[in-house]
Amino acid sequence: MKSSRLLLPILLWLFIPTSAWSQGIEFEQLESTLVGGIYLLDARIKYDFNDEILEALEHGVSLRIDIIIRIKKVRKWLWDRKISEDVINLKLERHPLSNHYLVSNLNSGNRHQLQTLDEALTVLGTIKNYKLIKAGDLKEGRKYTGDIMAKLNIESLPPPLRPVAYASEKWQLKSPLHKWVIK
Repeated sequence: MKSSRLLLPILLWLFIPTSAWSQGIEFEQLESTLVGGIYLLDARIKYDFNDEILEALEHGVSLRIDIIIRIKKVRKWLWDRKISEDVINLKLERHPLSNHYLVSNLNSGNRHQLQTLDEALTVLGTIKNYKLIKAGDLKEGRKYTGDIMAKLNIESLPPPLRPVAYASEKWQLKSPLHKWVIK
């Protein structure tokens, strides 16, 4: 009797479609290099939005993505000390009249108008030569790491949509935290 109660949840878990886990935000490539005394970041992010989010985008809802980048000094006996933290704010929107997509970097003001969603997601997912930190700010002989995460900013959604987004797992999109060694 007890074994049959345990068997049902296990069987249900095994037959949940894997597509439920495959949607979200994922870093495909991440690299920092020292150029001219400054560490630069290059990254490639894959966005796999679910149908509910894509439908909202098609109906004029702007999506804001926050990319959080931290630089930390590695310590043996204490928690790693945060040296810097930056947030790159990106916005993806669709203009219904022109049927074009607009990707904006809210930090720099750069904007790209694109014809297809795939093109827009490629631009949204490309970080190139982002200035992380000056090499002079890092002490010689110490180890430093970076970590990065991207997430859909629910607070930037229109107020009527926020309660739905907070209550639904479909809107809780964020990448796993990725770490890499800087120096």
